[in-house]
Amino acid sequence: MIDNVTDLSYSETAKQEARKRFLSYFGKCISGVFVSTALITLFAILMVSDFARAFTPEYAAITAGRFIVTFILMVIFMLSIYSMHLGGEKNVRNFWIAVVTLTISVVLSITGSTVWNMYAMPIAFAALVVLEIMDVRSSMLTVAVTGVLIAISFLFSSGIKEYDMALVASGVICNSLSACVVAFFARKHYTRFKFLLVALLVPLAVQPLVIMTAIAMGDVTIDILWKVLYSYGADVVAALLFMPFVVLFEGVFNIADDFRLSELCNLSNPLLKRLASEAPGTFNHSLVVGTLAEACASAIGENPNLARCAAYYHDIGKLKAPLYFSENQSDYNPHDELIPEVSVSMITSHTLFGEILAKQNRLPSEIVEICRQHHGTAPVSYFFNKALNLKEEGNLAQDNYTYAGPKPQTKIAAIIMICDTVEAAIRSYIPETRDAYEKRIDMLVDDKVRLKQFDECPITLGDIAIIKKTVMESLASIHHGRIDYDKKKRRARS
Repeated sequence: MIDNVTDLSYSETAKQEARKRFLSYFGKCISGVFVSTALITLFAILMVSDFARAFTPEYAAITAGRFIVTFILMVIFMLSIYSMHLGGEKNVRNFWIAVVTLTISVVLSITGSTVWNMYAMPIAFAALVVLEIMDVRSSMLTVAVTGVLIAISFLFSSGIKEYDMALVASGVICNSLSACVVAFFARKHYTRFKFLLVALLVPLAVQPLVIMTAIAMGDVTIDILWKVLYSYGADVVAALLFMPFVVLFEGVFNIADDFRLSELCNLSNPLLKRLASEAPGTFNHSLVVGTLAEACASAIGENPNLARCAAYYHDIGKLKAPLYFSENQSDYNPHDELIPEVSVSMITSHTLFGEILAKQNRLPSEIVEICRQHHGTAPVSYFFNKALNLKEEGNLAQDNYTYAGPKPQTKIAAIIMICDTVEAAIRSYIPETRDAYEKRIDMLVDDKVRLKQFDECPITLGDIAIIKKTVMESLASIHHGRIDYDKKKRRARS
């Protein structure tokens, strides 16, 4: 409920920003709707109908209707992609990937169904690509729109060329269902080889449906076998085409899909090797944070691969001056020779330098953002207190001793902030009991909540409670007690 002018102003500003985002999205994507509509419609007319007759006065109304229906469907598809990723900055990218994949899938399916067999529709291609780059909902939406567009292509050919619409419908339904089943089983975080293997094997489970559909339509001939072979062959083609297209999209759009994230987490990556060589303490810290973040992301339903990869790279900004960070120091501490203001600038600059270094190495934008956000606008308390002790009179502005931000914008960024803070604190002081562990973790996380560091991300108090519990369990196993064998030997001798 809006209680005052300030709330009204904030509400109106939020609505205005939402309108601007939508209009920007609409302006950048509507050209894709026109292009895809034209390509799909013209190709369908060429393959399914009679291209010359379709543009005569006698059939102009049918051709115009085909364009209009396809255009409306593509607009609905564009709006649905936006609503599924509402508020996301990658809406435009998602739409263009989805519309390109959908167009290719429709073209391949129309070609296969007209040249070879009505069941030779690689609709699974759209499902696999969109699933890997986006999510399950977007994948199912793309499959549904692809199937409808294929059906429309044959439906609007009535009067020019006649097709058995029952056969068309059965081909679309069977191949769409196969695509959905493949997407359902392939949504886990597989390697490229395992993903391809699943995409090749799972469609076998759908082939009995093809047989039953053919029998229900009165076909009891050897044609059933051909339908099964073409249906499965279409899924094989979809799986084989999937890999090069995903690699292409990864390169063009710099996407953080699970395959790319797994490759970035390889410790032989040049940037990670440099971190291990120049800042070994930070490198070890990042590995532990990666373990914690992966467990926390899995616990609250976020992408564990992204959490682990972001944790590995979140502190790469410390490569600018590794010795200014305690985990990389031995006997010499350069901060002993600096005033607090300079020390703070050296410490807080690692988030900005990390963002620059991540962009230079073309890391995905999700990781670049976390490099900048993982400390939010939190103060560097040690140097602020040191400056207070050195100041003889007057107040000291704490704003000069904080990170530049922004605050975490995603749940993954919030997870990295919590795991980074807790691991660094526990590393310097390992509590002796479980209760002490819990109190220490609660204090650290609650301090971030008090400082409002999670106000700009969609994380909930329930998520935070789960993260605290997960961190507690994971850290307890990492810092478990070790057996004192010398002590045991002394006892045995006595």
